[in-house]
Amino acid sequence: MSLVTELRQRLNRQRGPLGLRLTNALTSAIEDELIAAGEALPPERELADDLGVSRSTLRLCLEQLAEGGLIETRRGAGHFVSRRILKPVTRLTGFTDDMVSRGIQPISRILEKTIMPVPPDTAFRTALPLGTPVFVLVRLRLAGDEILAYERSIVPVTSVGEDYDGTGSLYGRMDRHGGRPKRILQSMRAVEAGPEIADHLKVKPSTAVLMIRRIGYGGHGVAVEDAISWYRGDRYDYVAEING
Repeated sequence: MSLVTELRQRLNRQRGPLGLRLTNALTSAIEDELIAAGEALPPERELADDLGVSRSTLRLCLEQLAEGGLIETRRGAGHFVSRRILKPVTRLTGFTDDMVSRGIQPISRILEKTIMPVPPDTAFRTALPLGTPVFVLVRLRLAGDEILAYERSIVPVTSVGEDYDGTGSLYGRMDRHGGRPKRILQSMRAVEAGPEIADHLKVKPSTAVLMIRRIGYGGHGVAVEDAISWYRGDRYDYVAEING
């Protein structure tokens, strides 16, 4: 079944103003992955003609979808489905795990990597003894060529080895050294991106981003990770299943 045929059926199954029905039809088609992430929508004129709606009605609908982060508009190229990432909070997975599970190529740009004594604030949060050697890793996390997150991770050197160069999956490296977290405490909140974070994420200053702090604990209850990340709010959705 073609996209236009499916959209027509979704329009006809609804009642109410045409603009609202069209927005709902396109939204549900994107959420049901009838249009794949990164895929272009048909040209405005063609889509409006095929659906029997005016271009102004369609344009208002597309503006609403763009404001909601479902699509992005590229000048001279058209409208594309956003590559939003659904992150489950009920499973302990890393960025690389999330990308690979969705068939997306994960890429990391290393901005800083160093071995040093544990910083006092990390020692306070994690109860790691002062003087503990830790590996500090600052990275940009990308899906293909698109920046999704900026993060700073601090882990004991024993969890990754002194020869770790910061490449590849951090959790994968910790797995090989028996240091991957078994339990985490995590907090999330929306914040306005300051100039530095905005520059890293390539968004405008004061844009809302998702700041995530977490402490990971190993099998014996000892902290093995102290991390803070800033995720683009228009690309990442956190989802949870709650049972009552």
